[in-house]
Amino acid sequence: MAFTEHEAKVLATLAVLESTGSLTVNELCKHTALTETAVRHALLRLSRDGLAMHTRQAPSRYRSTSRGALAIRRPVYRQFRRPTESQM
Repeated sequence: MAFTEHEAKVLATLAVLESTGSLTVNELCKHTALTETAVRHALLRLSRDGLAMHTRQAPSRYRSTSRGALAIRRPVYRQFRRPTESQM
């Protein structure tokens, strides 16, 4: 599966979080420099494909699945990888 640039940025940001970490759409916008609409569209597609998931917290929070974290590690997405959460 090939990701769009927006999907790769969002997934790379989510993938560096600890297993219990999650981010809101606004937080993802700040980390990726994408618009809210672009982040929401990326999250919708990533969620449908089982690469990201919505948590049950309010406000809505998202995190990467193990499958998503593995997918973004592919060499083709190297340019989108982000520093680890402790470096953010």
